[in-house]
Amino acid sequence: MTAARLALRLAWRNLGRNRRRSLITGAAIAFALFFAVILRSLQLGVYNHMVATVVGSMSGYVQVSDTAYWPSQNLDYALYEDPAWLEELRADGDVASAYPRLQGFSLVTLGEQSGVAQWIGISSEEAEAPLWKARLASGSWTPAPGSVWLGRRLAEQLRAAVGDTVVAMGQGFQGSMAGASWVVAGTLNMGNPELEKRSAVLGLADAQEFAGAYGMWSYVQVTPRRTELSHDPTAELGARHPLDGARFLGWQTRMPELIQAIQADSSGGRVILFILYVVIGFGLLGTMIMLANERQREFAMQLAMGMRRGLLAGIVFVEVLILSLTGAAVGAALGRVAVLILDRFPLRLQGDVAAAMEQQGWEPILPPSLDGSITLTHAGIIVLIALLAAAWPLRTVFKTSPVQR
Repeated sequence: MTAARLALRLAWRNLGRNRRRSLITGAAIAFALFFAVILRSLQLGVYNHMVATVVGSMSGYVQVSDTAYWPSQNLDYALYEDPAWLEELRADGDVASAYPRLQGFSLVTLGEQSGVAQWIGISSEEAEAPLWKARLASGSWTPAPGSVWLGRRLAEQLRAAVGDTVVAMGQGFQGSMAGASWVVAGTLNMGNPELEKRSAVLGLADAQEFAGAYGMWSYVQVTPRRTELSHDPTAELGARHPLDGARFLGWQTRMPELIQAIQADSSGGRVILFILYVVIGFGLLGTMIMLANERQREFAMQLAMGMRRGLLAGIVFVEVLILSLTGAAVGAALGRVAVLILDRFPLRLQGDVAAAMEQQGWEPILPPSLDGSITLTHAGIIVLIALLAAAWPLRTVFKTSPVQR
């Protein structure tokens, strides 16, 4: 029998001899990973929710617009349509979708009620995407000329119901007067209270006619296949698909305050995780010290019977490795199940905290991130901490004398 197989066999037997100690150590590792996975998943999930709400559906992860369009977002800096370039961009393997839009601001009135709305003209291809249908709060999503979908809170402010006619007035392209009447086809849940207060969605052709910007786009909203916070494909897409007079801008550039807020909050989360790992580390170290002290006489007896110190140290190391891997596997499984449950039934904040989040423009929910790398990363950290704590019993093995007085 080889030394490795012997060490594995003896380590397994040792774990079974004291099941209570083994269960305590494994449970400590499992629950540590369980809480770390949930904590980090919720934190990153909230960031993804914020970005997807404000960036993903409205301004876009990447915008292609006139070089003077941002940050003024002036309708006069619209782009001329280029269908051939758009089809080439959509054919890129790194692009999930690319939709042209035309947008501006106008006063929307119904009877004696009025409100300022940001109207957004979407293409027929974008209207067929499931995103807008999923956001429908009332009415029906059947794009037709002269139809408009209002943000839920804007509709409440105007006291508008499905089938009512609202009048929109404002400034169009190059200072022209813009005016039209639209039939309310439905209301939308935008996932952001501020967006719901000022959004009006209509067809691209209706928007171009309303603003007098025929054959023009304010920008093209591009959604990459990878939407991680750290991924910014702007430079690569701009180099592969240049457009005269336009530039590619990522959301990180257009919304620096959002990325700064995420980075600041993420740093706080890392500090909390560090504190959690320090507590876990000392707990595991205490368990290892207890294990070494309880087995010191056993170590001395085995050494006196002729067992080599290297083999004995290997047995102890394999014991800790089995405990840490088993505990990490259990903790990872429990954490993943909890994350999936929280994704299906996200936590919803109540009271003053919920009101504060709504004032900042976010829906008061805590959806988790489903990124599997979170579980793998923290499982590796937990196993590493456990193996470092194993240095104490290994030290005890090499310090124990075969002769006990």
